[in-house]
Amino acid sequence: MSIKLIVTDMDGTLLNEKMQISDRASEAIYRAQQAGLDFAVATGRTADSGYSMIKEKGLACAFIELNGARMFNANEELQFTRAIQQNDAKTIIDIMGNYGIHNQFYTDNAIYTTNSTEEYIESYAKVFKSINQNLSDDGLMEMMAEYLSEHNIQTIDSYDFLYKDSNHNLLKAIFNAVDDPSILKVIQKDIESNSENLIVTSASTHNIEINHKKANKGQAVSEYAAMRGYKPSEVITIGDNINDFTMLEWAEHSYAVANAHNNVKQIATYQAPSHEEDAVAQIIERVLDGKSLRFT
Repeated sequence: MSIKLIVTDMDGTLLNEKMQISDRASEAIYRAQQAGLDFAVATGRTADSGYSMIKEKGLACAFIELNGARMFNANEELQFTRAIQQNDAKTIIDIMGNYGIHNQFYTDNAIYTTNSTEEYIESYAKVFKSINQNLSDDGLMEMMAEYLSEHNIQTIDSYDFLYKDSNHNLLKAIFNAVDDPSILKVIQKDIESNSENLIVTSASTHNIEINHKKANKGQAVSEYAAMRGYKPSEVITIGDNINDFTMLEWAEHSYAVANAHNNVKQIATYQAPSHEEDAVAQIIERVLDGKSLRFT
């Protein structure tokens, strides 16, 4: 067995309970790259948010953002974009209006919401808390402040420009449920029945994430591997939630961390410790030390 590429999700996987890359993880990534292993990140985050955390650790790697809507190489050069078509953008916006759901729309120009700052904080606090259940209230507030400072989030009255103005590419839409997460299943079914061009995933029990059907982590990892000449049998993927499904299914060697969604655990090849226990670092260390990929 020869592993050539390791790809990990960020939130709930690479990042610890403080939403940080630990020293142990960064050291393992550095050692892997020095040993000739390729390392990449595939996340629902933007490159601006996620890649800054990579660079803070003195690292560089390929970066798949917004669930596969765009990919950058290790030199931060854009490799491809998978935007939502304008007619599908209108479908998403119309359905959003029917339910009055908390929302966030990512374009290649900015991030938009029709919610007030207070509503936005309330909905994302639920999301972060569901990913990091041991997070303290102080830690949550610190995380929210950091999140808002990292993102250029603009509050607007209408999303009509997304299907009327071709200068804006919609890359991903997010709906957050504050009180009743079960409404998300209803909305997902509504979206899927109205468009064959969209994929609906999630990174939390309190959200759904909508992308072009070809903007998924599995497709992006597959394309990156092809560019580099890697086979699925030479790739490890690591994740925790529904938006990781496609890349976990594609790679021959996939891990679900201990804190992963139960459905993710069912499809992964192997089970790993939790993100709080530096799962990604432990996996990389096993590869470098020539140990079995299966934790006992």
